[in-house]
Amino acid sequence: MYKNFSIFALALLIGCVSCRKDRKSIDKTEEILVIAGDSALTVSDVVRMIPRGLSEKDSTALFHTVVDRWVRNMVLSEVASSNLYDKERIDRMVEDYRNDLIVDSYLTSMTDKRNDVDEEEIKKYYISHVEEMKLPAPIVKGIFVKVPDKDERLSDLRRWMKSPNGDAVDNIEKYGLRNASRYEYFMDRWIDWEDVAEQIPYRFFDADAFLQSTKDFETAYGGSTYLLHISEYCLSGEKMPYEYASGVISGILSNGRFVESRNNLIKEIYREKMSEGSLKGELYDPITGKMKKSPARKTDEQKNRKKK
Repeated sequence: MYKNFSIFALALLIGCVSCRKDRKSIDKTEEILVIAGDSALTVSDVVRMIPRGLSEKDSTALFHTVVDRWVRNMVLSEVASSNLYDKERIDRMVEDYRNDLIVDSYLTSMTDKRNDVDEEEIKKYYISHVEEMKLPAPIVKGIFVKVPDKDERLSDLRRWMKSPNGDAVDNIEKYGLRNASRYEYFMDRWIDWEDVAEQIPYRFFDADAFLQSTKDFETAYGGSTYLLHISEYCLSGEKMPYEYASGVISGILSNGRFVESRNNLIKEIYREKMSEGSLKGELYDPITGKMKKSPARKTDEQKNRKKK
């Protein structure tokens, strides 16, 4: 996702190392997760490192990653340091990573994020790249419901789901969802098939073949019944419908503008530093990113021209 994912992982590493609290200084009301020697890691230490907006599953996974990394660093770093013969190289790498993190964070905060793309631009891009806009995986429209096996309206739900016209959808939403633990209506928009499939405890070996052969699907697991109705689908390799492609294109154009804005900011800073004299391009031009011709090389070329 995110070239910045590696930057985030690096921040995580640095953050883990920095969570060295003397256990004697920890407030008695704090919940301690692990103690290693004279240091301790608390719940609040870890929670502060988890960014907002993550799903419960991702937050839990990241929580365990932070704790495991802290334990590993605290227990093994001292042993590794005393037996490592190339510690200077490691120190240089850490410093380089730290600098990358600082620079990336600064550029991200300073770069203009107002990269709104209007509908006309999206349409032009779609028309000119329509042959390239192929689906890497299937997309679908439909309805999905998860209810208890003993739901009193289960038979009604099955009937309504198979013919989800206006009245049927009204009935589903008015009477059929009282005990539902999940309901998704996406008959009015395209979504990735994978986003639907991952919510159903069933192994769909060939998504394209399944969608071509199945309109209504039901399975039961763990005391719940899963009902799925597919109203429309597009298979892998088919042309992206504009409605779906517009979101993809908006991301492409928006990201392109962000990168351009970021590069312009970098060049602006370089020019400022060059005008101050603190940055000098000798054989290399930082602005263009190209090598310059050395004076000796220029002289040789001039001599060759004169000979000709």
